Amino acid sequence: MKEADIINALKLSIDQSHPDVLLPIGDDGSIINLENNKQMVTVTDAITVDVHYPAGIEAKAIGHRCLAVNLSDMAAMGGVPRWANLVFSMPSIDPNWVKDFIDGFSEIANHNDINLTGGDTVRGPEFFTVSLQGYVEKNQYISRNGAKVGDLIYVSGSLGSAAYGLELIKQNNSALRNDFTDAFLYPKPRSNEGCLIAKYASAMIDISDGFFIDLQKISSHIGLGFTVDVSKLPIDANLINELSVNRAIEYALSGGDDYELCFTIPNQLERQFCDELSSASNLAFTCVGEITESHQVLTKGNEIYDLPKENFEHFE
Repeated sequence: MKEADIINALKLSIDQSHPDVLLPIGDDGSIINLENNKQMVTVTDAITVDVHYPAGIEAKAIGHRCLAVNLSDMAAMGGVPRWANLVFSMPSIDPNWVKDFIDGFSEIANHNDINLTGGDTVRGPEFFTVSLQGYVEKNQYISRNGAKVGDLIYVSGSLGSAAYGLELIKQNNSALRNDFTDAFLYPKPRSNEGCLIAKYASAMIDISDGFFIDLQKISSHIGLGFTVDVSKLPIDANLINELSVNRAIEYALSGGDDYELCFTIPNQLERQFCDELSSASNLAFTCVGEITESHQVLTKGNEIYDLPKENFEHFE
């Protein structure tokens, strides 16, 4: 059973007809109608040792990551994050470890003006869950399912470094620190950019499971395809120098843990989008392809590119 099967089973078994719930389970977050022409956005994500991060990484990074992954989901909805609940579960308590965890959590919370409004602490398996609430102006949220044929596919930042960093952490028993490992340990959610992109995008998702598999979530479930030129994927030059162009492309396509934004922009809005983003953010945005009527096609220049078969999937 895959993650999508469980989500679909829950959707089918629980009443989805409440009038205030505009967008239910199944996207990066949910949308609930509020008063004063605003809508509440709720995202929830958990991180678990040996599934989402290796045992033994520093506690500060775990505190950072458990909120960062939720902020990334909020950014993908175009929402402004405001309130968080934290479930903290550990088999035993080390006061110094807890202090470092709190340092990591509080730094990113304070940077994003997040209020911690509740949660729970549990003696149990090592995992951390955050439920994060925010808001959008009425009908200004972005879901995964609005892409149209001809829309341009964009990606923020760069891809692949976090996945390579995770591999280095596993190889070096968490001791090594460099730009690659930091990309995994301390992801940078694109909160400000998500709100700006939402003004122009037709669909958006954050890249957690790998660019290729997350792009499929934008296109496949609405019966569309895409063409992507992998030679245009934004990859840090250091990753190419460390590996090779071909190996770096594999990490960028399938690695996961980037927490960048993948989104689609209608052709007629591209120039206005680029003008506003270039004046409001120093982050790079790269057009890598477009949405098509059918078929998922990867090219490398003028040649077909065959995707390696390793993608991340929960419960496998």
